[in-house]
Amino acid sequence: MQVDFLIVGQGLAGSLLAKGLRARGKTVRVVDDGWKSSASQVAAGLMTPLTGRRFTLTKDYPQLFATARQALTVAEVFRPLDVYRMFVDEEQRSKGLKRAECGSYQPFIRKITQHQGEFDASLTDAFGGAMMQGAWVDLPKLLADARAELKAAGCMIEDIFEPEEMRDHPAGIAWKGVRAGGIIFCDGYKSALRGPFKDLAWQPAKGEALNITSDAPQGAFILNREGWALPLGGGRWRTGTNWQWDQLDETPTEAQKTKLIARFQGYFAHPVGVDVTAHVAGVRPCTADNHPFLGTHPTRPRVHILNGLGPRGTVWAPTAVIEMVAYLVDGRPIRPECDVRRKLSRTVG
Repeated sequence: MQVDFLIVGQGLAGSLLAKGLRARGKTVRVVDDGWKSSASQVAAGLMTPLTGRRFTLTKDYPQLFATARQALTVAEVFRPLDVYRMFVDEEQRSKGLKRAECGSYQPFIRKITQHQGEFDASLTDAFGGAMMQGAWVDLPKLLADARAELKAAGCMIEDIFEPEEMRDHPAGIAWKGVRAGGIIFCDGYKSALRGPFKDLAWQPAKGEALNITSDAPQGAFILNREGWALPLGGGRWRTGTNWQWDQLDETPTEAQKTKLIARFQGYFAHPVGVDVTAHVAGVRPCTADNHPFLGTHPTRPRVHILNGLGPRGTVWAPTAVIEMVAYLVDGRPIRPECDVRRKLSRTVG
């Protein structure tokens, strides 16, 4: 079969990119191994404006958030939900108070508290916290809907992709029975391990998450302190996560399960029960500079990438897809901080 593009991976990036290219009249085939290596399957899909110990606003967040909200609302997977970031110490509380006075931060901060119980007596927010405008994206629904749409259109190939099976000819890309004008790698951290883009500055990190039921009181907001807890209603929660750079696999561990349960219970002033209904693990395709990778290999003009969305994937993905589609279809330039030609030019001859 002959198509315009072969997309490797049907995670968040691959799903949205396939939809965007098809909307512009391009033919695609998406090859995926059944999400066995997709970080999107285990991610929380949270959108949190102020992150890290220093409580800083993610670069370009207002524009990224606005674009994501519009695109993901159309897809019926955007869920507005505030985030209560509980400060870990006096230093972080001081930073939070200063952020609340800054004009660029104010649109995303609902309220700052300074003492335990000031907002909710059931929480262990001894140093107070910040209630922030946030959201979460229903990634399982997004991926399932995209897969069903691709299957119905005959665009889905359920198979394992190995880069060494690909042939890059002047006339196009050949892989098994597919002939494509170009190939786009959206296969998450796998691109950090093998293939044409493994020399990029990747920093993949493993994370684990739990689905639980609990008698913990549920408010209409996400809890956030050195991890997160997403209320799903009816006593159901999703909670995570951790960062591990030295064991890149999708295997859940008992040690992290114990830590995640203890962290969740530590959010509450009174003992709460926990029943684990699912335990998952995945590897985030993080990058050294926290910018995703977009564009074309510097010496292989038919080989492209949209990857490296990392922990801010749900915020970045819609913008990255819009810019990648405009680049592939209209020839518009990739923003310099994401352009892989610049990033690989010093390492690829």
